[in-house]
Amino acid sequence: MLINEIPDDCLLAIFDHMSHLCDLINCYKVCVKWSYLITKRTKKVKYLIYQRVYSSDTVYYREMCKIDSTCLSKLFTNLIIVELSFNLNPTYEDAIEFVKKQRFLKGLINRIDLPVETYCVIFNILCNNIQLEMLSVQYFNPNNLRNGSSIKQLVVRNHSLAALKRHSHYLPNLERLKITIYVPDNPYDGPVLKKLKILELSFHAPWDSIIFYGLQFMDSCPNLQSAHIKMAANTYFFDETLKHKCLQDLVLQSSDFYNGISTSTRVGNENDLKRLLMKYPNLKHLALRGAWKITEEHIEQLFHILPNLVVLDVRKCYEVTQEAADYVKDYCKRYGRSIKFYFDGNEHEIKSDWPQLSIKHEAISLGFDFMKNCFLRQHDFLPNFLIPIDY
Repeated sequence: MLINEIPDDCLLAIFDHMSHLCDLINCYKVCVKWSYLITKRTKKVKYLIYQRVYSSDTVYYREMCKIDSTCLSKLFTNLIIVELSFNLNPTYEDAIEFVKKQRFLKGLINRIDLPVETYCVIFNILCNNIQLEMLSVQYFNPNNLRNGSSIKQLVVRNHSLAALKRHSHYLPNLERLKITIYVPDNPYDGPVLKKLKILELSFHAPWDSIIFYGLQFMDSCPNLQSAHIKMAANTYFFDETLKHKCLQDLVLQSSDFYNGISTSTRVGNENDLKRLLMKYPNLKHLALRGAWKITEEHIEQLFHILPNLVVLDVRKCYEVTQEAADYVKDYCKRYGRSIKFYFDGNEHEIKSDWPQLSIKHEAISLGFDFMKNCFLRQHDFLPNFLIPIDY
């Protein structure tokens, strides 16, 4: 049998298993019949991204793809998420036109590393012509942003709390914020982010004695439910007089912690951690990863501070041993509590205890669900977007 004698349904089933952009384009160019079938297949695609994924609703690209933007526009008309990078290689003008033609577009990931001025021009053209709900960019300059009220998820890879103070009033409906800070910063005293539910913040101090203010910023997010904080700094500031009763999920990932700064006192690491966690009396899920010194005494203090705690994850806290796990088991028996405790010695149990929690490295994850898609992951591998199920 010649290949073109294969029934259309069989060919289409084969094409449904093709997820690489270049493969689909090459098949599209074979003949009129294949062009029709490839177009039919790509109408089902929702996500065009850089990361390798094998799914009928996702097409990915890895190596450099020099692509005619007219071809892209013919193949993809129902995209929800588009990721632009140098490897997707139409001209900037063609990329803008391609994105503008996507009627159902909800999210844009832009990894093109350009001079800031050029980047901001492209950013403004795109964002002012599309009603975006999700945006992931290198820089964020919303001065000419007309549709900022539609943005619910924002990822910025070069930002600061000082810049966020200037920009947050453009984002009244923001529900998830993921930012990386590389510069010395100041306390946040900008607008309250009333609708923010998920915060993922990474801070890299360029030298010692730089203070991290991200914990203080959380006080300006009164309805925050989940936070994933990575602090490569040796000092951090928070106001222990303010309680945050909505926070239920917290990941604190550290590399070098020596001191903390509360409202008025510099204290040691363990005492400061205790003071910090007292701010969040309704925590259910807590992960401490990195250079935290955890002992049985500290664990008992945490359990008294956090009466609703059901998960304590201290993997990568290398001083925690089986003795701590035995202590937790005995504590739960004595006080009638059910607390899942994970350290390096029993981390294999997480998969069986929580099969619904993902550890995949994904650019996008299905479900606006922090516990499912973020809690078990290291900060560097958190997804760009959490895609609502109803999209």
